[in-house]
Amino acid sequence: MGALRSDRLWLFGGLALTAVLIAAGWFLMIGPKYTEASDVRAQAEDASTQLSTLRTQLSQLKADSANLPDYASLLKKYKNALPTDDDIPTFLRQLQTMGTNLGLGVNAYTATGRDESKAVTAARELPITLTAEGNVDDISTFIKKLQTTQPRAVLIESTDLKQGNTLGDASDPDPFTLTLTLNAFRLKSSASTTTVTTQ
Repeated sequence: MGALRSDRLWLFGGLALTAVLIAAGWFLMIGPKYTEASDVRAQAEDASTQLSTLRTQLSQLKADSANLPDYASLLKKYKNALPTDDDIPTFLRQLQTMGTNLGLGVNAYTATGRDESKAVTAARELPITLTAEGNVDDISTFIKKLQTTQPRAVLIESTDLKQGNTLGDASDPDPFTLTLTLNAFRLKSSASTTTVTTQ
């Protein structure tokens, strides 16, 4: 009877020890491995999401790269519209040439002092007043070209059209005279001011 009790004691003790070893093995070895595996799976999912995002970005960059010549052309257009230099005499001569090509007498203009732009904080405005004489159709074409064809960014502030020969050109029997006030824009690169008057 004592041997049977002793055997039972050893049996239950062995079972208890086995349970303790299994629990300890789980908490000390197997459990952490499961947690580590779960973390690795989460990292793999994150990496897969990032890879998908990067593939999308790469595809977009390839598409943008194919359009690079168009972007370069657009950049050149914008640089011409908003130059960083202050070559106002050249710009005024371009306006005079544009008027001459249309048969207009664009022969008086004034450009004075740059102002901070209220519309574009990175730009300065140069107020320009010019006078052009000719027929109404040519004057209309001149205004249209001023806004669409010539590259410089300008904003027409006011116009005053009067009939009559005010510039002394007798070649046109029924001329109109346009006085035009506009702002030419340029990017800020210096605080210089310019005053130019051409007759």
